[in-house]
Amino acid sequence: METVMTQDQTLGGYLRQYFGNLKQVLKNPRSVAISVLLTILISEVQFVLSMMSAKGTIGEFGSIASLLSYANGGMYGGAFGVAGGIIGKMLLMIFLNCFVQALDQKQNPFHSFGAGIAKSFRAFAFKRLYDPAAWLFGVSLSLLTYMLCNVTQNRMNSMIGAYLTVMVIGSLGKKDSFLYGLLLHLFFGRRTQDPYSAQTVTSLMGGSALGYFAGTILSLFGLQLCLQIGLILLIPAFLLLVIGLIVSYATA
Repeated sequence: METVMTQDQTLGGYLRQYFGNLKQVLKNPRSVAISVLLTILISEVQFVLSMMSAKGTIGEFGSIASLLSYANGGMYGGAFGVAGGIIGKMLLMIFLNCFVQALDQKQNPFHSFGAGIAKSFRAFAFKRLYDPAAWLFGVSLSLLTYMLCNVTQNRMNSMIGAYLTVMVIGSLGKKDSFLYGLLLHLFFGRRTQDPYSAQTVTSLMGGSALGYFAGTILSLFGLQLCLQIGLILLIPAFLLLVIGLIVSYATA
């Protein structure tokens, strides 16, 4: 299991290293220009499509473009819908930026996807009670996060779940994944080299990928069940976590 290597194994040390590397990337004016132009372009496209949708003049092609661009994110669901739409648009922008930057550097943006799928199946290689608990937490929290980004759970906002699925799976397949390393340092600190720690994070992310994918499928079929399923799965997740803690203290 690959882990992100840092001299300082604390979360603070990991973040300092990451943002230190990010500063070097931002010194490249081409990368910064691409990110800025992409953000402006996608924002304009989303705005135009959302206005056309509100006026009922969007048409079939526009509806497909709106679905793929998450243009209606934040338009429904009141204050929570707006907040979720902002979060969803930020996540989508991160996804698209990584995709375009990889193409600009003549890299395959999906090069880590195959390895990520393989690791998603390894998420079921439970070694301790913490692992199935982490998997269930991953599924539950991702369903709740998806619901925040798509409060009304309608089809037009459903693709945000598909993009998040790809992001999580891609992160699982990278040796230097920021998300993987962040979770590893956040929950395990100096025990990042422990294979049990790595397996638990893999289970958490594998569950998250499944949860985002399930949220998308449920919305496409018109089933508004993300909140109910997400909350129900929290119960066995907490139970397994508590039992795991009791077993750990008893055998220590």
